[in-house]
Amino acid sequence: MFQKPFKIKSNSALKGSDRKKLKSDIQKNFPQLTETDLQNLLPNKANISTVKLLTHSSAYANVFCVQSDGDAAPIPIFFEVEKVHYPTVYLLWKHPKLVYHFTVWDPVIDFLRKGADLMLAGVVRHKESDFGGDLKTGQPVAVNTNSNRASVAVGKAARSSQDMKAFPTQGKGVLILHVEGDHLWFGTGARPNIPDLGLPGVAIDEESEEENASSAEVEDAEESAEGQEEGTGEEVKNEVEPGLEERLQETKITEEEAPLGPDFMDELLRYCFLKSWKTSAKKLALPVLTSNFFRLHMVPACPSRYTLDVKKSSFKKLGAFLKVMTQSGVITIREQTKGVETIVAVNLEHEDLKHFHLREDDYEEPKPEEKKEKESPHIRELYKITAHVAPIFKNYHCKKGDLLSAQNIRQHITEYVKQNNLQDPNNPRFVTLDATMHDALIGAGGGSETVNITWEEVMQKCLSRMTQTFHLTATGPLTQPKPVKLEPIDIRVNMRSGNKKVTLINNLELFQIDIQDFAKKCQHGVAASTSINEAPGKKSRELLVQGNQVDFIAKLLQEDYKIPVRYLRGLEAAASKKKKNKK
Repeated sequence: MFQKPFKIKSNSALKGSDRKKLKSDIQKNFPQLTETDLQNLLPNKANISTVKLLTHSSAYANVFCVQSDGDAAPIPIFFEVEKVHYPTVYLLWKHPKLVYHFTVWDPVIDFLRKGADLMLAGVVRHKESDFGGDLKTGQPVAVNTNSNRASVAVGKAARSSQDMKAFPTQGKGVLILHVEGDHLWFGTGARPNIPDLGLPGVAIDEESEEENASSAEVEDAEESAEGQEEGTGEEVKNEVEPGLEERLQETKITEEEAPLGPDFMDELLRYCFLKSWKTSAKKLALPVLTSNFFRLHMVPACPSRYTLDVKKSSFKKLGAFLKVMTQSGVITIREQTKGVETIVAVNLEHEDLKHFHLREDDYEEPKPEEKKEKESPHIRELYKITAHVAPIFKNYHCKKGDLLSAQNIRQHITEYVKQNNLQDPNNPRFVTLDATMHDALIGAGGGSETVNITWEEVMQKCLSRMTQTFHLTATGPLTQPKPVKLEPIDIRVNMRSGNKKVTLINNLELFQIDIQDFAKKCQHGVAASTSINEAPGKKSRELLVQGNQVDFIAKLLQEDYKIPVRYLRGLEAAASKKKKNKK
């Protein structure tokens, strides 16, 4: 999260009630801290400040810093993301028992510093390891190494302890937010070095050690483990994905040389480039910045055990690689301004793309939790029987408070009309109301002159005398009925400073849509930055997308999430259609 430089939006000192609130929040989230600990953390005479910043991924964070007498620079002790407080590594060096720690082999830290999340296959499993006992998904956790119990990374649990114990070597364990050595430091002088707090002090499961040391994620850790345990000196062979192996053989690269040579990286660049146009960039709106295309499409297309690094290829720069792709006729690039290039067209009929096929064995199998697609929210409108209309439905085993769909209501009303011969013989479009229907649909004081109404009026009046409820069935069984009108998803286009347009989307979470996942799809789909903010007076957070993206968002909601258009408001704000030619 802080691996790249961020923008500081504000830096203000905390005084009075703000200090008390921070202390109360910390005490609530970390009850193991004593009153003395809190006093040492937040001394009365220390300068305490909060820094609001915007990360390179357009996420907001609040960082709380303390500078006591003798400190050369303010020390970040906590950072807050989406209303959750996380301790920094600098704080955990003083309070290592504040959160649960995952212990990893020393070489794994290099992967975390490059931006990788922690895979469970890279964790040193202990005898009778319980992964924190009762960790919940999203709970703050930290990472240390087998040679030093001092924290080197902080993040949130990717899964619960129960799930990790069920699959102890599969999937992600920690979503990394902060790593020692990243940009989360505001001082001008040298930052403190990692202290030596001794070994973690737990017995290692020898069987799991052998499994971990030979796993793909921590292949480099084998050398470290060989010197520590006897009988682990077996040579580990670098594995290459089966599908990619055939491509490497074409360029005469051996498995041992592949991860190190520029020829391997050249082929990997080309593979990820072509795969992007067949997957995530298949419906990408052009033009798109070349840097965004690489970051949002080529990098995610890379096999998980490799890191796509242009500098390790023979091209050295992304522009040089894309120039070759342009010369081959796959894409067309135009220089927007000096030094800024955009992809303006792609030739989907090019031979390289036509003959490129994704193979199931090209990459690792998706993890069980990633393999299962989340079911789109299904909205079901039901009507609750009230005392007014209950007499109409009592002969059909329905009573006051029961829920019926509009289709069931129409069916019961039709049966009632036919059983009581209420259809007008002269005009079948009309129904002659009897006393029961008259009281139910119009009321006892409605007057006896209104005796004939159309079938449609019968249905409308009946629904108006019932209570409308909504049920969302996105995950699991029917939710509790909500006897209120479901607010539609509101899409608006606003102007910001510099005459820039932004698209604001409200009420996504009312429809059980994961706003984080939705924001990521917008980032990939239109290559635009996004941010999630609290919306005053709203029950759901607000999503901001750069530019006028009403068309894309409406299409995404209707096609991917199956939201009916009647639940979308603001579609008229879409930008005027422009023809985009793709060769």
